[in-house]
Amino acid sequence: MGEGEQRARAGPSWLGRLDGLIPPELLADAESQLRSRVLAWSCVGIGALGAVLVVVRVLTSPFDGAPLAAGSLVALVLTLPWVQRWTRSYRIPGAALMFALIATLPLLHALAGAFPGPSLVLFPLVPLLGAFFVGVRFGLVGALSAAALAVALKLGLPPLTGEKSAALQWSFVAVGVVVPLMVWLLAAAYEQARARWQAELQAVNAALEEARARAEAANRSKSEFLRHVSHELRTPLNAILGYGELLQEELVDAGQERLSGDVGKIHGASEQLLALINDLLDISRIEAGALELSLAEVQLGALVQAVRGTALPLAAANHNTIVASVADGLPTIVTDERRLRQVLLNLVSNACKFTERGRVVLEAAADGGGVLLRVRDTGVGMTAEQSARIFEPFVQVHPSAAAREKGSGLGLSLSRGLIEALGGSIVVDSEPGRGTQFTVRLPRRARVG
Repeated sequence: MGEGEQRARAGPSWLGRLDGLIPPELLADAESQLRSRVLAWSCVGIGALGAVLVVVRVLTSPFDGAPLAAGSLVALVLTLPWVQRWTRSYRIPGAALMFALIATLPLLHALAGAFPGPSLVLFPLVPLLGAFFVGVRFGLVGALSAAALAVALKLGLPPLTGEKSAALQWSFVAVGVVVPLMVWLLAAAYEQARARWQAELQAVNAALEEARARAEAANRSKSEFLRHVSHELRTPLNAILGYGELLQEELVDAGQERLSGDVGKIHGASEQLLALINDLLDISRIEAGALELSLAEVQLGALVQAVRGTALPLAAANHNTIVASVADGLPTIVTDERRLRQVLLNLVSNACKFTERGRVVLEAAADGGGVLLRVRDTGVGMTAEQSARIFEPFVQVHPSAAAREKGSGLGLSLSRGLIEALGGSIVVDSEPGRGTQFTVRLPRRARVG
């Protein structure tokens, strides 16, 4: 734990001592922590200053019941931090404090028997406390109530006489001194609580930043590891594939069809594993910003037809029709042909996998300053929630056993990374039961960073 975080947790010594009266759930939230701390300390401070007023009133004026009422208010204020702990809310004791002031301040006037009295100076505290602890609307109710009470007291009580004024002279002085101190106390408690909360927030942000830096470093290490071991991963798999092909040919020549079929399964599994490794390596390169692109002029018409030809066996497996549509006057673009072919093959193969006895269309057209490529099918489609997650790594939007066997869930994530690396974008539009359309937009010249 750093020094700043230790200071944040410790906080000002005079502010932290009443935290034991604040429920943990109020300290867990920044806003409630701030207001519950202000309530606790302002109640203690206001109670102490109110006690001073009571003492001054007792010592300087004839006893008329006002000190008893004021003392009861002081006692109530001092209990509110415990009320906050019991109710687990700062709003309930805050409202109680405001209503107690509304009830007690006119009573003090009534007991003094004249208007205005020293307690009139305390009226502005009513809306201040109500608005801060309960809400602005509640504070407005307190303000209107205090204003109405002031008018009612003026109309219902006799004016303050010279003899009465002389008796209350020190009470006026005491209230005039204490009220500014009360307001300062509220502001100081708020500022101290806010500063403590700000320090805690800074400590949390620093910890988050440190965690983010560690995560980025770990991600870079992962990418570096995958790039460095690519040769070691691919070499044995290429050997398995090569020897598997030779063995399969020999078994066919020897008439061992059953064994040849088993070797063919080994060969197919090895190809699937090699493709998965290649996808993982490509994703790690994209994340590390180390993807190598080979830019050259590409004739999209020829590329689209080549992708269609490659995908014909996939389409036939599910009795689908695959159509290529190339607009006239399609411009030549400068991009990485191998990567673009990889993306289109992935989109078309996905369309063929999740479409049965339907239609898959691969389109290419001009699009302003770039080109537009669409892969549209009449397959099972996706919900809006599935479409939102489709480009995340390892996501299978059709979690059936057959779907899991058809891919690793890396293809679309890799496709988006490749298209964005080429300066383009890819979006999906789908509806359950009505098919899916992927739209790829590319500039005429790839913008490689």
